[in-house]
Amino acid sequence: MIPLTDSKFNMWRACVAAVHLDNIVSTQERKWVEDRIQTLPCTSEQKLILKDDLERGKNFEEAYGKITDKVDLAFLLNTLRVIGFLDKDFSANENANFKKLEGIILKGLNLPEIQAKIEAMELQSYREDEVYKDNNPNSKFEHIYHSFMKWANPGDYKFPGKK
Repeated sequence: MIPLTDSKFNMWRACVAAVHLDNIVSTQERKWVEDRIQTLPCTSEQKLILKDDLERGKNFEEAYGKITDKVDLAFLLNTLRVIGFLDKDFSANENANFKKLEGIILKGLNLPEIQAKIEAMELQSYREDEVYKDNNPNSKFEHIYHSFMKWANPGDYKFPGKK
């Protein structure tokens, strides 16, 4: 089992801090955190820290400040949305607090630049000869199907509306 990196561990600490946003840790939220603590590849010390964070609360911004991996930030943003709906009581106050956290996470990120990089990587990865490769050279049906798909789908289908 590969132990959590410092970035990933602090991402989980920020998730636990988010459970305390409305100052009430519901049964569903507690169970969710406890399940994560049991299944994550944490050291014994990390598990104790997460359990303590669950009991006492943790400053979100302090944990967030120690997250260095952008993948962990993206995961945190998604997980905050999950946490918000765990207890099925997403109050206006809690919603405002989650919006604040979302703003903290998104601050400093150049979303159009990130989107452009993702699209460029996707276009680079698209290889028609691999996508429509005949795995069985003796299958006329497979060849006809792939030929039709090449004609019907010229390759720009991944980004509709972009010409």
